Amino acid sequence: MALRNLARQQFEAYSPHVEIKRTIRRRIISTSEPIFPGYVLIKFALADASWRAINSTRGIVSLIMTCENGIPAPLPIGEVEAIQRREKSGDLIIPHDDLIRRGDRVRIKFGTAADAIGKVIFTRGERIELLLHLLGRETRVKAPLHAVEKI
Repeated sequence: MALRNLARQQFEAYSPHVEIKRTIRRRIISTSEPIFPGYVLIKFALADASWRAINSTRGIVSLIMTCENGIPAPLPIGEVEAIQRREKSGDLIIPHDDLIRRGDRVRIKFGTAADAIGKVIFTRGERIELLLHLLGRETRVKAPLHAVEKI
């Protein structure tokens, strides 16, 4: 909805997607999901006040703002173009074998629980819930999917 409403206002908006291959009923199905669920990348000039119109667009909750001066936070130059190139070239495909599923054993790559090994109990989009053995008992931990690797 946000992309459609932004296009009506002549804003250039983009939602990068990743192709994910899943097994459903013994068949490998390819689906496309957003890389940043709930976020849209929008091109506009910070100098004019057009970003105020974006904030009032149906489907937009709020722009990500900088703390210092309360203006929208720009992405580094060339970042969006790099994502678009990778998406078009097929680099943003998660093969069937690399998917993390319920019951898999994973290692946390960074953070306070770095190198801890756990068992996946739930995945949804970019979030994962694990069962870790911490301090002598099983503890449920939520983490972003990119913070773990399958072992």
